[in-house]
Amino acid sequence: MSERQEQWEARYASVDRLWSGEPNEWLPELAADWTPGAALDIGCGEGDDALWLAGRGWKVTGVDLSPTAVGRLRDGARRAGLDGRVRALVLDVAAEPLPAGPFDLVTSFYVHGGPAPGALELESLLTDAAARVAPGGRLLTAVHCVNPPWHRHGARTYQPDELLAALGRACEGWGVELVEERRREAVGPDGAPGHRSDSVLCLRRPGR
Repeated sequence: MSERQEQWEARYASVDRLWSGEPNEWLPELAADWTPGAALDIGCGEGDDALWLAGRGWKVTGVDLSPTAVGRLRDGARRAGLDGRVRALVLDVAAEPLPAGPFDLVTSFYVHGGPAPGALELESLLTDAAARVAPGGRLLTAVHCVNPPWHRHGARTYQPDELLAALGRACEGWGVELVEERRREAVGPDGAPGHRSDSVLCLRRPGR
């Protein structure tokens, strides 16, 4: 297990629930009317996005480097009667290839790279993710363009145009459905209020 994987596993294992239990806000806003198909959720965590998609007819593969998080996704799918629509895999995307696909939707929310040796390379991950998108499918991703004040991990930030450029030739000719900065209020782990700004990108592969 890598140092990064150990850190995230310890973080999940230290609490009964790490995240809110609600999907990332960009997903329902953008995907509510999309035709269900096969989806890949990169960095699925405890499965809030994966379960939202599965509940709307998608067949979802969720991957995360934390066994505890993946176990919670499996449990959540079973409780919701969605285990037939959810496949949850322990996978360190910094060291292992993504599932082959193709997928009609690939999501990656707040899976950040960092400056440390051996850290995840976001550009490489998104290029790999784009290769899994089926003709006519979408790649939807969000990363911080301004880190919240309570973040101490030193993850690299991306402005919207930088995030688009990071995909380079991997998405040449794709339709750009959304590329923008979105700011919202947030609350830190200690309850302190703050704000964060995110770069949100949705691209659609030609075809179909």
